[in-house]
Amino acid sequence: PRCWWAASAVDLGTAANYVILAKTGISTVPSSSITGNISVSPAAGTDMTGFSFDKSTNVFWTSSQITGFALSSTHSTPTPAILTTAVSDMETAYTNASQRNNTEGFNLGGGNIGGLTLTTGVYT
Repeated sequence: PRCWWAASAVDLGTAANYVILAKTGISTVPSSSITGNISVSPAAGTDMTGFSFDKSTNVFWTSSQITGFALSSTHSTPTPAILTTAVSDMETAYTNASQRNNTEGFNLGGGNIGGLTLTTGVYT
């Protein structure tokens, strides 16, 4: 039986503002298409590779490959402080999720989950 708390969503806090949030780097290929904001922190903006960035502002960057913004800890204020909070929220969410019981089985699809619609639960 499923417990009521196992199905509750993990609170992502401000990390929910990013579709990709990494501490080290993000790389891509020219044909990629990303919908949402991406960010690296504490890594530098130069650790986002393969993108064709418009760097006309140093608060965030844009790219034809991203519907959203690219941000890093080396961008201008207030971006670094915002990202410090987002990374902290990401780590808190990870800790919360890692302490939950697996409710959906192990090694779903042998690790190949492309094209699947996953219901709320804990997958490992």
